[in-house]
Amino acid sequence: MRNRQWIFAAAALVVGVGGLVFGATQVAPMRVLTHYPLSVLAEEAQTMDECAECHEAEYFHTCNTCHDDHGAIEMENVPFYAGIMLEGDVPTPGYVLLDDILPYRDQPYTHLPLLDFLANQGVTEFESVTLASLDGGFVTLTPENLTAEALLMPYEDGIRFAAENLHISAWIKGIRRVIVVGASTPLQIEGQATSIGRLLLGPSLELTVEQTSVMLQSEDDGKVRQAQAGARIIGAPLTALVHDPAFTQLMVRDSAGKETRLSAEETRGAVIAQLRGQVTLVLPERGRAQWITDVALLESK
Repeated sequence: MRNRQWIFAAAALVVGVGGLVFGATQVAPMRVLTHYPLSVLAEEAQTMDECAECHEAEYFHTCNTCHDDHGAIEMENVPFYAGIMLEGDVPTPGYVLLDDILPYRDQPYTHLPLLDFLANQGVTEFESVTLASLDGGFVTLTPENLTAEALLMPYEDGIRFAAENLHISAWIKGIRRVIVVGASTPLQIEGQATSIGRLLLGPSLELTVEQTSVMLQSEDDGKVRQAQAGARIIGAPLTALVHDPAFTQLMVRDSAGKETRLSAEETRGAVIAQLRGQVTLVLPERGRAQWITDVALLESK
């Protein structure tokens, strides 16, 4: 094995010098012999030898074939028709396609400053922005810590965030949610001014709503097969927002001034969520048509 390693090392020297003789535009850097163990160089050389069986040398892959800034990836199978949820204190909350964020993914060094992305969504003033990944990771940033070098970039699982002037632990991959906390506080809960963006960053509860059994009779064998269908909604639990979780009555006022009074039993398991762009009191004991939308104020007694 040791003899084989030295053979590959010698080959590297030959390639580096011989490249000049045969017209190569770049010489193999000699520092690889001191920076990497010979076993690593041997393994890489073996991989190249195996690739040469199927590929012409001019089509060999390099790091730049797939990667741009900070590990961003340029590949045809990146799921750009996936998207992220833009939530919180934004003019138009909702699903934003990755292809709309980074449309020129086939060009080198594809990226978009995070501040530009927010501005494109109508967000020019904010207190914080939180980027959350599918695996539960998140990073929260304030405007004074964001510069034009804070970038959104393509990645194998959709999109990633990196910034040269932020610690690498603040970089995040696989972004699925962007939650904005704005400067204004239009929502009143128990006399305290807040906003849906702030609530989404607080305690949360996931509810199953509108669950029902569905069935279909097969045309092939005549059997009837069933499944359970429903929806999952994440919101701020009402019990974490009111002064006294043992309240008897809840008064809800929407932005038009309409007031609705509910008993404690009617609000059991309720959450405040952002649905279709509106702050909504989700009442799991009631159908969707009876949920209260465009909530502006909550007071318990």
